[in-house]
Amino acid sequence: SERPAVVEAPGGDSGDLGADLAEGLIADVDDGRRGLAVVALEPAADPLEVALVLEHVVEARHPGSTPIGIVDVIAVSSVAEIRELLLDPGDADVTPFDAAERLAGRLECASAVVLEDLDPDRPAPDALRVVALLAHLAPDARIVATADRASLAPAPLRIGRQRARRLAAGMGWQLALAGEAAPTSAGGMGVHVFRDPRPFHPGRLHAAVAHDLVPGPVGRIVRSRGLVRLATRPATVGSWATAGDVLSLDPTAMRSWDADSPAGQEIAFVGEHLDGALLDRILGACLLDPAELVAGPAAWHGYADPFPAWDTEHRH
Repeated sequence: SERPAVVEAPGGDSGDLGADLAEGLIADVDDGRRGLAVVALEPAADPLEVALVLEHVVEARHPGSTPIGIVDVIAVSSVAEIRELLLDPGDADVTPFDAAERLAGRLECASAVVLEDLDPDRPAPDALRVVALLAHLAPDARIVATADRASLAPAPLRIGRQRARRLAAGMGWQLALAGEAAPTSAGGMGVHVFRDPRPFHPGRLHAAVAHDLVPGPVGRIVRSRGLVRLATRPATVGSWATAGDVLSLDPTAMRSWDADSPAGQEIAFVGEHLDGALLDRILGACLLDPAELVAGPAAWHGYADPFPAWDTEHRH
C-alpha cells in the first residue's frame, strides 16, 4: 500500500496543522472521496493538539454532511526507545532535551501503540516494564507488535464523535487525578498522586527537583503530570510535566481565580517502586509554611525563584 506522507506543522503550530488537515479532508469529501486516510505527523507536532483541532473543525460542519472523524491515534515506538528515554534515560548531552517529553506525550494520547521490537509471545524483561508503563500512561491503548500491525485497520469502518476528546480525558494522569489510576503492576510500576491547597515555595521546590525527586529512596519517577501553583507567580496556574529526567514547568491559560482552576497542587507520579509517603514529605516541605502563608503575596514576590520566567507574568 502507499506510504503516508509526513505532514509538517506550518510554522511549528500544531493547531494550525490540525485546521489545515481538517480543511483538506473536508475538500476531499466534497469531491466525492471516501475511505480511510492515514496521516503521519512530523516528530515536532503535538498529536493530541492536532487531533483535537481537526475534530473540532470537522464536527462543526452541517449535521447532514458526510461524517468525518478520527478512528485511531497511533504511536509508533519501540521497547528500546521507551527504555532509553523514559525508563533508564542516559546521557542528556546526546539526546534532544524535549525528546522524552515528546515521546511521553505521543504515548499518553494514543489509542494504539505499535512497538517495533516487541515479541508478544516471549517478552523480554524490558518489554514487560514498557507494557506496565503503558498501562499507566494510556490505560485504554492497544499494544501491537509490528507483525500484527494489520489489525490496526478497522473493519467495518466506524466513525465515532469526540474520539480525540475521549482520548484526552482517558490519559493515565488524568484518570489518576480523578481517582481512577490503574493498580500497581507485579514489577512495581505504579501511581502516586500528590495534592495540597498551599502554593509551593519555588526555591525549595527547585532544590527538591534537583536532589530529592531523582532515582533513589523515592523510587524511579518515569512520568509525572499535573497542575501547580508557585507563590511567586500567584496569578497563573502552572503545568507540571516530567518525562525521564527532564522537568517542564510552563504557564497554562488558567488564572488562579478561575472557578475551574484547581486549588493548589495536584500532580500524578508514575514510576517504579514509588514511596508515596516519602514523596508527600518531600513535596510537603516545599509548600509555604503557616508563617509564610500569613505573610501574604507581598512577601512571596521576594522569594528566590530559580525557574525560567513565564511570558504571561509580563502580559497585561
